[in-house]
Amino acid sequence: MPTERSNAPSKEELLEYLCTFTKSEEIYRRYHDLAGTPDQKAAYLKEIEAYAVEHHLIIPEIVQLELPEQFTEQTYYSHLPIGRGSDVNVARHLRYTPVFHYSTSFFEIYYALSGTIHYTLNDVPCVLPQGDISFIAPGVPRSIEVFDDSVLLSIHVRHDTFAAAFSNTLRYDNILSDFFLSNLYSREPISNVLFHAEGDPDLRDLVLDMYREAHYSDDFSFRMLNHLLSVFFIRILRRYEDQAVVDAGGQGRAGSPVPAMLSYIYDHFTEISLDELAEKFNYSASHCSRLIRTHTGRGFQSILRDVRMQQACSVLLTTGDSVAEVSGKVGYANPESFIRAFEKQFGVSPAAFRKQNAVS
Repeated sequence: MPTERSNAPSKEELLEYLCTFTKSEEIYRRYHDLAGTPDQKAAYLKEIEAYAVEHHLIIPEIVQLELPEQFTEQTYYSHLPIGRGSDVNVARHLRYTPVFHYSTSFFEIYYALSGTIHYTLNDVPCVLPQGDISFIAPGVPRSIEVFDDSVLLSIHVRHDTFAAAFSNTLRYDNILSDFFLSNLYSREPISNVLFHAEGDPDLRDLVLDMYREAHYSDDFSFRMLNHLLSVFFIRILRRYEDQAVVDAGGQGRAGSPVPAMLSYIYDHFTEISLDELAEKFNYSASHCSRLIRTHTGRGFQSILRDVRMQQACSVLLTTGDSVAEVSGKVGYANPESFIRAFEKQFGVSPAAFRKQNAVS
């Protein structure tokens, strides 16, 4: 496939490309098929040894890879857009890859482009039919088994920049805001959310657009990826939230009221106070404070300051507003107080942050 943006493939070409076996997949398939024939397998291993070493294939008889227990943005994906400052990346799982267990420091979204995907979460077998979508939290042990023509695309979303990049996702009371907020703040995060999207062609096209942006990147790709992912979230919620399946161990929408409180804080961060939050949810201020601390391990003021700083980062990087204007937009009447809080949080002034992170 061409790699230049000017030659980026159409959706039809991209679908054909993603469904066609790569050389690495062909090698994995042959290696898998020879499992019961030791002599033929030994001969084949000699034949593919140079390629397997060069391309770091997971073939224990040839390549002694030390796979990390947890993949991070800075290590395993350092060569991909997510490791170069982007918030989002999309990768294809190579079919017939030998099964291995792993976790991630980032959010991972499985999308079954074709066929049926078999995988595990916390050692529990799961099935993802074509078109279905599974949101998986950082730190959750998982494995993937694709030993047929099925195609799995994996969307990686940074944990450390999620709140700033996708703050609007967190500002409303819905199952995805509960999922992400629980993983940003809760001591008992929701581990996964499954959506039965019934092969929705609009969602498929959004995933293909994200894949194309990630692999045919230009100076605008990281912003397009963020925009497309936000649209992806909205379409899933609009059409399939009522059928969402939440892990049994998570708090979910019917458990603690704190996820809804956190969403309310995000939606009213400029003027919200603990007393106002307590009144909104019919609690005393002291009980509201205890609920938040028990659920998150943090106090109301700490969370509010965090939300305001995330919003400040977004405004600094997406507008030309002065520091004083940014201060007012995120709920600080005194710009000096805002600057002190920002420097305490990030170690640099708002002006320096904007300069360091300016898009060239």
